[in-house]
Amino acid sequence: MSKMIKTIMPVLLILFSVNVFAEIKQESDEWRVYDEQYSEEIEFEYRDVLIEHQKWGTGDWLPGCGGLMPLSVKFNVEYGAEMGAKMKGRAHAKWPEAVKVYFEGTPNGGEADMFYGINMEALWKNCYSGQEQELSKWLNFDLSFQDYKIYEPFLLDGNVDNPVSMEDSIDHFLIYEGTLADMVGGSCGLSIPFIGDICSLIHFKFELDGKMYVEIFGSRIALDEKQGRSIFSDDQYLVIEPPLVGTIMEIPVHYESKVYYETIIIFTITIRIRILELEFPIPIEIPIADGDKIWTYNSQTVYFNFPAIFIDRRSHKFADTVPGDEDYWEFEVENIGSRPLEGKIISDNSNFIVMPDTVNLDPGGSTTVTVFFKPYDVGTKKGTIKFYSNDPVEPYTTVSLFGYSSESDTQWTKVIEGDEPRWEVVSKGNGCSVSVIGGEQ
Repeated sequence: MSKMIKTIMPVLLILFSVNVFAEIKQESDEWRVYDEQYSEEIEFEYRDVLIEHQKWGTGDWLPGCGGLMPLSVKFNVEYGAEMGAKMKGRAHAKWPEAVKVYFEGTPNGGEADMFYGINMEALWKNCYSGQEQELSKWLNFDLSFQDYKIYEPFLLDGNVDNPVSMEDSIDHFLIYEGTLADMVGGSCGLSIPFIGDICSLIHFKFELDGKMYVEIFGSRIALDEKQGRSIFSDDQYLVIEPPLVGTIMEIPVHYESKVYYETIIIFTITIRIRILELEFPIPIEIPIADGDKIWTYNSQTVYFNFPAIFIDRRSHKFADTVPGDEDYWEFEVENIGSRPLEGKIISDNSNFIVMPDTVNLDPGGSTTVTVFFKPYDVGTKKGTIKFYSNDPVEPYTTVSLFGYSSESDTQWTKVIEGDEPRWEVVSKGNGCSVSVIGGEQ
């Protein structure tokens, strides 16, 4: 692969991700360099107005003026509901077989809340005079249903916190109980001869029952550019092709969840007139919405940095070298990526010795690799220098080596002791005495 293809932006060490050092392992006759990294923390968030701020009232006076009914009441209610959720986590990439991208939630990184607020004002009407007045301050109330949950993101299949449920309820909440005279602060101007002020004989009881219930089901984490590629469960991953141009990979993603909600609010007004032995329970159900929705959270971008190996020359032919002598060659290995390059360097032919045998280069760094040609016997020699690295595009690359060892007037014999050979000079054309040269010379 050419340097032009893998050239990146000037190496500005902008660390978009959390580094984890690579691990070099030997597997049979081969080596593998396992690497992984975590993106910086991302946060998906969504807020929804379940019920827009609304005003609602009974409309007509209740129970209505007519006959012996001395008064009626009217109620005006304001209400609204909203909820939201946010989830924090990181993207996690592993290679070398392929770049596998997972998503892992931050412990306790999920938050959800719901809120339903309601306030009411009440009026009463003198059926005899037609006069309308405000009822007691006790009926001007402000109540709320609310809940808050912390959970483990991302609420996908396999997550024990999926779904997140929130609930708040009020059962038979006594708003106010007393006579009309108590409510208006004295006589209401309605009196019956020999009986007295009728307002003291009219008894009111105001109760409220209500519940708000919400469930959030995690749906998927989707790649924005390929909507068909999504993660639906905690243990699922996506295989991503690393970039061929540049070594900083950007992955736009968004999160989706399903939401079910239900809210019920019922006022019960009981009017009791003692002198008539009449009682009027009036349940008033506030019209609210319930249902389910799909939430599409804000898009986020995760970044991964990759190393990229560059070797200027991929082959070399050594000079003619007699057995026992040596020739050497040097070449540069560069990391043109945005993440440290780590790897193992191996020679597959003992006639070629490579130094060093490992590489660890910061982005933009380089090192000199030296190959020594030390033939043991005459003839053509071929070898390969193998580079195993954490470059996901080129996890394995090679440099080809060629050499020839010719005869000379020096006579050698090869001695095998253990795993390492050595060469012994048995005669030389200049009449020198016998000498022994080890396998490293």
